[in-house]
Amino acid sequence: MVAPSITTEKSKASITSSRIWYAPDRRVKTRKAAEQARQLAERIRSGEALAEKPDEQQLFRTLHACAFQATKRMRPGDAVVAERASWAKRWEVVRDYIVEQNLPLVYSMLGRFDTRDLDRDDVLSEAMLALAQAVERFDPWRGFRFSTYACHAIYRAMVRSSKSTSDYRRLFPAQFDVPFERPYRPESREELYVERLQRAMKGNLGNLTEIESIVLSRRFPPDRDLRRETLQQVGRAVGLSKERVRQIQNEALAKIRLVLEADPALQ
Repeated sequence: MVAPSITTEKSKASITSSRIWYAPDRRVKTRKAAEQARQLAERIRSGEALAEKPDEQQLFRTLHACAFQATKRMRPGDAVVAERASWAKRWEVVRDYIVEQNLPLVYSMLGRFDTRDLDRDDVLSEAMLALAQAVERFDPWRGFRFSTYACHAIYRAMVRSSKSTSDYRRLFPAQFDVPFERPYRPESREELYVERLQRAMKGNLGNLTEIESIVLSRRFPPDRDLRRETLQQVGRAVGLSKERVRQIQNEALAKIRLVLEADPALQ
């Protein structure tokens, strides 16, 4: 009965370690750095009140020391797998703590970003994801403050989200009525695009999976009487997280774009 557990732990360690990155600095590779990282990570994980709040450099040294221990080469064995999994978990704990400490950055920038014509939840989700990725990718030894690096990453994410929303509204208007029952003669390039788009979606020319079709139909309903649902609402309906719904949506849209790019009528 032990073997399945070991296999699962190996799989988890492999998946987690594959996405962990650390800055190749000698200061994270010492035993002292490892011990200090272990102690701080364990105090954070236990929820223990820290006598003195760790500064930015200390937190990122700890994060990168945990990453180094989780990914360094060691002789294979079950003990090594368990050790790597422990360090990967510590890395996640420290990463989440840094993200939590920097959440005010996200809300501050969101308050200054024009979201009148956008889905605020979508923009916030992109900004949160950008913050987490900034924490994972930040090199603390290059001389920059993390807040400066993170603000740039968050702003770029919000701009991308705004542009993406504008593109979606242009390509997938929430309200349109294309009569499929009678011949349709498009009067403009935009109408032609909508007509070919409807054709591609109705005939499933992009070979969308069932879940992809459901997500797109809820996110970009063809019926003017249906309200466009947010990522969170779609996620609740299909039993998936908001981020997973976003991934499925983007994958489906990529398939549709390929169909439209190859459509002779749009050349």
